[in-house]
Amino acid sequence: MKNHLKYLFVLLLLFGFVSCKAQEKAVAKEQKTEQEEVSAELKKRNAQLFADGVRERITGNTNKAFQLFEQALETDPNDHASMYELAEMEANMGNMQKALQLMEKAVDLDPENSWYLVRIAQIYKHIGNFEDYADVFYTLTEMFPANPEYFSELSSALVLQGKFADALKIYEQIEKQIGANELLSLQKHNIYKAMDQPKGAIAEIQKLADAFPYETRYHAMLAELYMEYGSKEKALEAYKTIKSIDPDDPYVHISLYEYYVSVGNQQEAFRELVLAFGNENLDVDTKIQILIFWLRGAEEEEDVVNQALKLVETLVETHPESARAYHMLAEMQFRNEKYELARDNFYQSIAIDSSVFMVWENLLFAHINLLDFAALEQDGKRTTELFPEQPVPYYFTAVANYQNGKHEEALQTAERGRRFVVGNDQLLGEFYTVIGDTQHKLGNHAASDEAYNKSLTINEQNATVLNNYAYYLSLRNEQLEKAEEMSRKAVELRPEVSAYLDTYAWIMYKKGRYEEARTWIEKALEHLEEDSAVILEHYGDILYKLDEKELALDYWKKAQAAGEASENIDRKVKDGILYE
Repeated sequence: MKNHLKYLFVLLLLFGFVSCKAQEKAVAKEQKTEQEEVSAELKKRNAQLFADGVRERITGNTNKAFQLFEQALETDPNDHASMYELAEMEANMGNMQKALQLMEKAVDLDPENSWYLVRIAQIYKHIGNFEDYADVFYTLTEMFPANPEYFSELSSALVLQGKFADALKIYEQIEKQIGANELLSLQKHNIYKAMDQPKGAIAEIQKLADAFPYETRYHAMLAELYMEYGSKEKALEAYKTIKSIDPDDPYVHISLYEYYVSVGNQQEAFRELVLAFGNENLDVDTKIQILIFWLRGAEEEEDVVNQALKLVETLVETHPESARAYHMLAEMQFRNEKYELARDNFYQSIAIDSSVFMVWENLLFAHINLLDFAALEQDGKRTTELFPEQPVPYYFTAVANYQNGKHEEALQTAERGRRFVVGNDQLLGEFYTVIGDTQHKLGNHAASDEAYNKSLTINEQNATVLNNYAYYLSLRNEQLEKAEEMSRKAVELRPEVSAYLDTYAWIMYKKGRYEEARTWIEKALEHLEEDSAVILEHYGDILYKLDEKELALDYWKKAQAAGEASENIDRKVKDGILYE
């Protein structure tokens, strides 16, 4: 009985143990299922967050994208794809160390991902860690030995470290894979130059020229190399090769021009330049830049100026539709004082393009030099209409109005124009000069004096204002001391101007100092280039005061014949008497 109980007890224990084990297994199985479900849910959430982040990045919502990638990384700390995206964004914000930390983790998690390796290499390059930059691309070339781009990056990394010989070996490996290649040869060429090995540098370009014999660029590069290293005869051969391949290439003429200048053959240099300017394939702007360079520093040399004129004439013949070409020709003619021709070509330029203020301004200068005040008034008004805030056209128009006897218009134009003068005291002073002259003509002496004083405040050395102001004061017999001081200063500034000498003589006359007046008026006559009725009449008046009445009458007659003398000249001649 006891044994039965014993067995029963054992069976119960076994049953209980088995039941506990079964229960434990059931609980463990249930827990594992729950963990798998949680893990699957996290993965699903991570994938969704990553996808949303990519979408926001693509649409430009970078802040939102950044938050989503961070959340994705929180759900899965080993999410190297989110690390890559965050590293990109950190780098774009300039946080290179944060970007590097993220990429290092990403590469550790997925060391064979070429995208990650390329990105971390770029970061190394950016922060100046060229050794690690090179190491990454060593790895990539081992992983992808058929990819020439990785070899090229590796060689660049070696060049940045100054390991030129190693870089050349890498380029040679690439060349075996892909054959002759422009980018490759140019990189090798640059390395040879950096190593000061001209033969290697030339050989690389020669290799390109041999591989692509009809590509003129390579022959041009060869020519430049030969010029750089002193082999001018070989350079000339290369230029001639270009001409034989493409006779219409305009740039070979520019290169040959430079070549002939370097060897001192100016005649051939100019001939090549004329050919370049006559080539329609070379654009107008380039030609004008060459012309400006040609003239720089040699504007006063007659031969250079004549050659430049020939070039710009060729320019106009080749590009008759170009406003700039006509403008350039007009400027050259203006510089040579061929004002009529210059004016015609300024008009040609304007006919093609009337929007360039400088051309209009130069046209007005041409009118001034031709003393064509009718044209100056007409085109001055047109220019003020086209460019209403430019002060210079108002000044020219006012001068033309004054010369054409339209004094009210001159005053209105000058007053309007001076309001547009900003930061140009000299021009403002000239406006006040015109205003002063015009107010005198209108009989507004106080306003005239005020304008002259303003002009002299700006420039007390303005000889024209000093002379005019002094002369008008003497005519009014006012402030003769001030008039004498201003006139003397004008004469000191411009002792060769007969009109200024005449003014000083006339002030002496007004002050009763007739001998001094005679001395100065005779100096005025010495500098007189053509008869002046005013000066001749003044001399007669001075002689009359000196009791040389017969000689005075002779000069009055000369003044009468010259025209535009005073209203009393006819009476003086008729009666032989001084009328004042």
